[in-house]
Amino acid sequence: MDPTPINLLQDVVPESIIIWGAGGHARVVADIIRRVGELTVAGFIDDVHPERAGECFEGAQILGARDALGPAHANGVSRLIVAFGNGDARADAARFAIESGFVLASAVHPSAVIAASATIGAGTVIAANVVVNPATTIGENVILNTSCSVDHDCSVGSFAHVAPGARLAGYVRVGDGSWVGIGAVVTDGRSIGARSIIGAGAVVVSDIPDGVVAYGVPARVMRRNA
Repeated sequence: MDPTPINLLQDVVPESIIIWGAGGHARVVADIIRRVGELTVAGFIDDVHPERAGECFEGAQILGARDALGPAHANGVSRLIVAFGNGDARADAARFAIESGFVLASAVHPSAVIAASATIGAGTVIAANVVVNPATTIGENVILNTSCSVDHDCSVGSFAHVAPGARLAGYVRVGDGSWVGIGAVVTDGRSIGARSIIGAGAVVVSDIPDGVVAYGVPARVMRRNA
């Protein structure tokens, strides 16, 4: 049974964070934050189903839609992380949060292996058993999902998503807002354009342009990404 909901006006401690999202990925992010143990989850934002306001979720309370952020900030909560999959929607939420005075936090699972020379942008979520190797740059609000690996000298653009079990070899470039599907493999030196989707299990052996859907072995462009 869920614990008693947090009362935002009374019970939030200074070292707290709001999670924007209240679905499966938000559950993962909440688990990471609690495992790290440096922050308390003050509550969740659900812009899709604002009628869930007051509902218990993952041991905290759904505060409502984005208009609940103002009162939260006024009561001392300054950190936020966006926790849902759609890259365009994450970008919109991140902009709104920053304009509302919040600082975007990142969440890195304790089991992840991050090279000392890797750079991780604000708001990025790095899930369990992820590997990020040296001289790699990860942008802002990226999702590196469970057990994916990003090898040396890669660049993953902001709001991109590397799905569970995907593998990026060395010198790979992934554009802003792109999605590399579950179990996909991208070979050395390949580039994936902005806002493109690579299907599950695909093997990318040639460059993929902006704004397309590509899948198969080897991966081929099948259509534009509407």
